[in-house]
Amino acid sequence: MKYTFWRYKEYAWGYDDIKPVSGGNKTSRNGWGAFIVDTTTTLALMGLWDELALEVDHIVDSIDFNIAQGLVDPFETTIRYLGALVSLTDLLDAGVVPSSAINSTKRDAILSQAITLANKLAPSFDSPTGIIWPRVNFTTNLGVPDPPSVYESDPSKPHYKNPSIGPARAGSNILENRVLSRLTNDPTYLRNATRAWAPLVWNSYITPWPGMVDAPVDIFTGEPVGRQRHWDAGHDSYYEYLLKIALLAPKDRYADTYRDRWLTAASTLRYQLASRSAPSQRHDTQHLFMGKQNDNWFENEQSHLSCFAAGNLMLGGRYFKYPNYISLGKALLEACHHTYVSTPTQIGPESWSWVPKFGVENATFEPSTPRQEDELKKNGFWVADARYRLRPEYVESLFYAYRITGEQRYRDWAWDAFLAFEKYCKTPYGYAGIRDVMRKPRTINLEEEALAQNEGEGWWIDESESFWGAETLKYLWLIFSDKEVGSLDRWVYSTEGHPFRMIR
Repeated sequence: MKYTFWRYKEYAWGYDDIKPVSGGNKTSRNGWGAFIVDTTTTLALMGLWDELALEVDHIVDSIDFNIAQGLVDPFETTIRYLGALVSLTDLLDAGVVPSSAINSTKRDAILSQAITLANKLAPSFDSPTGIIWPRVNFTTNLGVPDPPSVYESDPSKPHYKNPSIGPARAGSNILENRVLSRLTNDPTYLRNATRAWAPLVWNSYITPWPGMVDAPVDIFTGEPVGRQRHWDAGHDSYYEYLLKIALLAPKDRYADTYRDRWLTAASTLRYQLASRSAPSQRHDTQHLFMGKQNDNWFENEQSHLSCFAAGNLMLGGRYFKYPNYISLGKALLEACHHTYVSTPTQIGPESWSWVPKFGVENATFEPSTPRQEDELKKNGFWVADARYRLRPEYVESLFYAYRITGEQRYRDWAWDAFLAFEKYCKTPYGYAGIRDVMRKPRTINLEEEALAQNEGEGWWIDESESFWGAETLKYLWLIFSDKEVGSLDRWVYSTEGHPFRMIR
């Protein structure tokens, strides 16, 4: 973490991200310094007080949340910025950060920044249903649809009559706003967040699968405009937060409802989405992957993002005393681990596919290249997207698995992942994603690599999002720290890895 921090400090301070191959900088999250804010809680847990003090001084003295570069994504802004600010306040109040490192005046200034940001995000809730708008214009203080650039970067993204979003966007603000309401004694923040996901939690539309919502959802009517059901990207943290809000505030009015919705959705995951792979020519072991339903089609593809579900299931199984969910989580985690150890780099890909063993006659994907056919024969799955983008979900679930079961193998797997990241992702300016986990690089010529980036080529990907420091490094460190540090008996971690104190 020190290496990551000081490279960013030297070459990209104040910008959202560092470009870890070229040493440049990037404004990707409205120009407020996403890395600075998002990594504060990692530094706090690690006890890196000097680095934390630099970040806090910047947050207090140099960030103006009233002004944004471009339209604001309320989902990303809530989990990365607002979540970090309220979590850091919680860590200060709990004594995790000593007053000698951050004094009470700066604590109050941090909370004041959180309030300013939350108030600027308030127009995102101003839709007929309360479901958040895709974007907020901080100049006009209005919620607005996705900008044209979203469709230009993803031509396959469908256009709907009204703005429509996935469950993750609708639901991934309840934790952050619940904590802010506690810290400020202002119920407005929780009220807005509760209304935002109410059309999903108290779904008035008939959905075929218990506990799960069809999506995307029209923000004007609350009606599903698609028939996608899964725990993967775009849906994931809605289900994650159903569990975590019930753990954060178990005495709240709707805690039992959230608990029941999560338990039902977890059961549906097991019986509808979990898919055991068929043995292949050179790989007899079967693995329990997790697919997606898209209308009548089962998509036998899983992304790295969805590896979070393993830890989420184990967490819910522990608190609600459902050992079968712990077992399910362990099986899903083993499958994610298999995608790591099957690659030459020992790092898992962005997404992969498999041949379902049984129960699915119309699986969507088949291997389409000689390389994919060979991967299937050798590993029992094939790589759909070979990139690794410094994502945290695998090590996140290893953190939950080790803390909950105490099994040493999860620490061993985490150490193996750390060594692979050190070997293949470390650059002169930080850590970078890699383009193809299925090939090892020869000796990298840094000058040639920098030039290749201009052509969209090269071994590395010249990007390092803030979640590398906020989540990936945090969870790796926590796996090897004392269990009382960030204890699961006292803290609930947001989808961005920010710890919030449980309300008893």
